[in-house]
Amino acid sequence: MLTLVPTPIGNLSDISKRAQKALLEADVIFCEDTRVTKRLLNLLQIDYSNKTFYSMHSHNETEIIKKIDIFIFEKNVVYVSDAGMPGISDPGSKLIQYAQTNNIEYDVIPGANAVLTALVASGFEGEFTFFGFLPHKGNIREKKLKEVISHDKIAVLYESPHRIEKFLSELKELIPDRIVFFAKELTKKHQTFIKDFVKNIELSNTKGEWVVVFDKGIKNDTITFNYDDILSLKLSPKEKAKLLSQISDKSTKEIYNELIKLS
Repeated sequence: MLTLVPTPIGNLSDISKRAQKALLEADVIFCEDTRVTKRLLNLLQIDYSNKTFYSMHSHNETEIIKKIDIFIFEKNVVYVSDAGMPGISDPGSKLIQYAQTNNIEYDVIPGANAVLTALVASGFEGEFTFFGFLPHKGNIREKKLKEVISHDKIAVLYESPHRIEKFLSELKELIPDRIVFFAKELTKKHQTFIKDFVKNIELSNTKGEWVVVFDKGIKNDTITFNYDDILSLKLSPKEKAKLLSQISDKSTKEIYNELIKLS
């Protein structure tokens, strides 16, 4: 059968007895990075000399699944991502789909997950939506970010240490007076929680993986402005550009430059 096994997101003590048992009894291990998984097994004092490893990550997941010999599932097969729950911003879902299509028995062991840990730590209450990682750049990033901050449920997303400062500067531009929760290095030695108005948040150390949680956005469904209405408002070009980007396919910067040329 197939078993998806969650692994600790930082603190080794978070491994469950069921997860350890599945790893101990596994004949075949599919994993994002064989080096990371073998290091984990060493820490758990699990002998892996008789286990077969296959690297399966986001760049080769589809090809690996196409080549799988179905008879491999006559053995104990597990899948682990580098950290956390497989299938949540990590490979795993396609392997489950393969098992479902081919009537292969499978199980998913519950365990460590950064999304839920950060959500609970935020103190925000209600339904939530997980957005994964934002697009890296361009109009598509700006549009997605605006969707997140105006979402009518709690919104949770991941951000990398390489983009977290840019991300915070974007928030300060868009929602300076909104309270947002930042969590860094969850369950690890340098775990950090920051909850404050966006305009007050400063990041002294950006190293580590980040989870950001937004409380429910506020939508105004009673007043509607079109493009010309906004142009006629007595606002600065910067404020107009912000509003116009919400109802167009152009970025705030593009519209701002156009307004400056017209002024």
